[in-house]
Amino acid sequence: MKVWILLRYLIARITFMALRIPVTRFEKEVAEHWRVGASINREGYLDRCLAQTRPCGANGDEVCSLDELERQLPLTKKQLREATFKNQPESTGFARHTAGTTGEPTNISLSREELARMLAVRAYCYRKHGLRLGQREARIWGRADATLAAKLRDFLLNRKVFYPAENGADKVVSSLIDWRPEYLYGYSSLILEAARIVTNNKLRPAGIKAIICTAEAILPSQKEYISKAFNAPVLEEYGSTEFDIIAFECKSGHLHLVNPWLWVETWNGEALISDVTRTSQSLVRYRLGDSFTLANSGCRSLGSEWVIDELRGRSIHQFAYLSPSEKFHAVVFGRAIDRYMSAYGEHFMFNVRQLDYARFVICVSEAPGRGLNHFEVNVIAELRELLSVDDEFGLDLSVRVDEDVFGKGGHKYTYFFQDLVV
Repeated sequence: MKVWILLRYLIARITFMALRIPVTRFEKEVAEHWRVGASINREGYLDRCLAQTRPCGANGDEVCSLDELERQLPLTKKQLREATFKNQPESTGFARHTAGTTGEPTNISLSREELARMLAVRAYCYRKHGLRLGQREARIWGRADATLAAKLRDFLLNRKVFYPAENGADKVVSSLIDWRPEYLYGYSSLILEAARIVTNNKLRPAGIKAIICTAEAILPSQKEYISKAFNAPVLEEYGSTEFDIIAFECKSGHLHLVNPWLWVETWNGEALISDVTRTSQSLVRYRLGDSFTLANSGCRSLGSEWVIDELRGRSIHQFAYLSPSEKFHAVVFGRAIDRYMSAYGEHFMFNVRQLDYARFVICVSEAPGRGLNHFEVNVIAELRELLSVDDEFGLDLSVRVDEDVFGKGGHKYTYFFQDLVV
């Protein structure tokens, strides 16, 4: 078995070489860029990259420095789709597709070098946690593509797709454990469901070095639950189809910016990302549609000292409204429910929908052990404390069990939906 696992790892690495994707070369560049004590003037480095690639901003101007970049208007996904690509990759290039959680599907073109840079950042992050790109990966995703090309790709990349949802989820998780992956990677919601099945069925996973949660928000209590179920650390990744990994969690729990070729900003609380080396497409101050805050952590264990301090999720679902003039950030719901789960040892999935001013419904994947009323009363109390409001806090909050809204179809999961037109 160990020989076969090693052979599959070697096949994955040879695949990169056969496709002439120089992952190792760029991984060394990433590591050197972020090496503690490295004498790299980062802004000067980015200026030199921009002077060479000369991407076009949303204003239609060539961008040759960070000063010029910051004068550009933010680039929308619609503008990217409509843009005329300069220096299109030849037929040997690669393409990625995002289904578009904001309703805007986007196709991304990549040259070999651009794909290699993405994979190099991933390899660098994995290595910091004792993993290697190409090791046996259980991808907890939507249903696996049944085409021959997809099966061949997964074989060469040493991964297998598992979908622990709907009927037969217990059997899927059992087969995942029998497959003995070296790490898990996938949607946070589906990994949480797999952890629930492992716990309920008293399964004993072995040999898993890490679990990497991506694409969706995850709470500290949920990470702790997953870690206990699989007996492995849980790492958070933040990225996108357009850029792959943007930030990755270090062993101290900071979500570090890790791609040396990306310039990351926030504009009115919204993420703007610029790729200073991309030539197949111009991505200058690109609006991802996410909201987060940045902070200097002082931690140099991974990537930059700059970290995503609070990842708030899609900017279209940011605020909950008590009245036309009173609102609060929906991340407060996540904090309140995380406090409840930590206090009472609960682990379930949830989402919150705003139906009208001050009127919300919380859907949970299963009834909390102490009942729906206990959960509702305590969450309202937590919200009062977090929002620093008194007993006059006007809030119509109801809770219901709705198993059907979770883990269906392999779509990304978010915990707050704004149905109110404001």
